[in-house]
Amino acid sequence: MSLTTYRITRDGAPRLLFLLHGYSAEQHHLASYVPLVDPDERFSAIAPRGPVPLPNGDTDGASWWSIDTETTQSDLGQFQASVDALEALIADEAAAAKVPLERCYVGGFSQGGYLALTLVGRAGAPRYGGVWAICCGLPEFAALPIDLSNGDGRPALVQWGTRDPIIATGQAEAVAASLEAGGWDTQAHAYDMAHSQTIEMMIDARAWLASID
Repeated sequence: MSLTTYRITRDGAPRLLFLLHGYSAEQHHLASYVPLVDPDERFSAIAPRGPVPLPNGDTDGASWWSIDTETTQSDLGQFQASVDALEALIADEAAAAKVPLERCYVGGFSQGGYLALTLVGRAGAPRYGGVWAICCGLPEFAALPIDLSNGDGRPALVQWGTRDPIIATGQAEAVAASLEAGGWDTQAHAYDMAHSQTIEMMIDARAWLASID
């Protein structure tokens, strides 16, 4: 599966940052924050677009997998296909940029956060440099289990809103706790916000990215 991508290329940057948008957003969503979170241009950023169209015919946004609005059931087949496509994209982009996978960092918001956690935690996952999870819970698909116990000191950032009507605080705290228990160098921050992003959040993300060697 080929993914549409938006790139912010910094010549000679020795790291890649992959940014995965949430449901109904698109590839420019998180990429628009890159000048704020990486002002020193230490990362090139790649922001792919979800391959699944929205059910209401809205062509502005996209998703990574379908969710039944009545039952809240997720399409596991689409989730798996998106994970596979993203893993292939990261490998291809890293090879083209001559950047080792250990210097590739995966971040995402909402659906994108679930995917980021799956990419670093699924069986046989490449050893990416770190993970950034925004407003999401732990992926809990029985057919695609994840194991976050292989952190080995790699950096992780977890951020969420205390007024989020979609992701409860306990879900986000469970992400942070699992990463910390798994040996990740975890930073966790809660914000007075709903299911969204704030400048305060991105300033914290900027400090986190700047701390990465």
